[in-house]
Amino acid sequence: MRVEKGAKSRKQFYFFLAVESLQEGEIPTEVQSTLLKLSFFTSAIKGSPSLSYEQIKSMVGVAHDVYEYTNNIPYQPVHELTCDNPFDLIESVSINNSFINIDISRRYEQLLSWLSALGSGTWESFKKACAALKIEEPKRILRRLRLLGHIEFSPDGYRWSIAPIAIVKITSESNFQEFILCGSRSINLLEKLKQQTSLELINQPTGEAPPCVRIQAENPSIVPNLVEQLSKEFSIINAGEVSKLLASILPELTTWKQSLRNLQGIVPSLYEWELFDGNDFISCALPRETGMYRMYNTKISDRPLYTLFYENGCWLQGDWYGLRFLALQHSDQQCIARYEVETKRLAIPVSQRWPEIYERALVLASGILPKYSNSWLLYENVDRDMMLQICYKLHINCVWESTDV
Repeated sequence: MRVEKGAKSRKQFYFFLAVESLQEGEIPTEVQSTLLKLSFFTSAIKGSPSLSYEQIKSMVGVAHDVYEYTNNIPYQPVHELTCDNPFDLIESVSINNSFINIDISRRYEQLLSWLSALGSGTWESFKKACAALKIEEPKRILRRLRLLGHIEFSPDGYRWSIAPIAIVKITSESNFQEFILCGSRSINLLEKLKQQTSLELINQPTGEAPPCVRIQAENPSIVPNLVEQLSKEFSIINAGEVSKLLASILPELTTWKQSLRNLQGIVPSLYEWELFDGNDFISCALPRETGMYRMYNTKISDRPLYTLFYENGCWLQGDWYGLRFLALQHSDQQCIARYEVETKRLAIPVSQRWPEIYERALVLASGILPKYSNSWLLYENVDRDMMLQICYKLHINCVWESTDV
């Protein structure tokens, strides 16, 4: 690229772009369909379809050298590397589920109401909202809200958006049905639901998430009628049994891995690295083997810039627990689960927590986040067939249990 001499001293100037091609004068299709569509190239030079090399040379000055045009300069998207990545977490420790902090729970309600009113924003705005409400660990909050179906986040971690209001079925008996409310939430909406349904607010374990809004109905037609009535004031959808629908369309683990965002332009020699060995992260030289790595630039911070899964020259970015699950599977560690048929409860080892999108199917089966029990995560109201379907896709060995175990 070259700019005409004296460009800084006037508003209009010539801008030259050299494109290397196999045949002189031929512009590659990918350049015509993308680069030349930009507004910079909409105005052609008047009175001349092209300029010769000698004409261009005199216009750009002595700094011009035709050979410089043929030096390949690989383009790499430049993103500021910060130590604050919404996808990077550390493993949670066991939590005492018997204590529910009501004050914290109310703050989460306020947070969800604020996010609903705003609609969308940046990761920075999300953190500022958490700070204003004195809610710690925004990365974990983000994950919980995603599991509960309230919010979505862009693959690059820069932006969030609130999910649309959805009524989700969680129980379907012949004479009894139960639903939960996902997505956007407001005081006005809850008041309308209270007037027209049997509504119950159920606190999440420890209260560290917005309460579950559960709707009970003996009449199967109540939800379609309710959605029709509320649609006049709110944008609301009847989503059906989302947990089962999600389980049916989720891909097998290898296919899911291929869908992860591949970060480009990483030069391993510029950073320090740690490799996950199945239990902890250990220092290593340059990444060579497949696995989960933490990437550091100690000149900036002692915290990792990214946690990534490396395979065949690709740097895959995803949720922290999902990357760890890939690493465990790659190391041939057996992943297990335990299921109680009578209670429809599923237990997963804390150290083998599932990738977020698969865990979301479990959470949306009840609208309640998992409880911690020693080294296990317990999920409620998990349908047997749904559980088997996901376990098959994740290559998990499920052990059947009875309630007296």
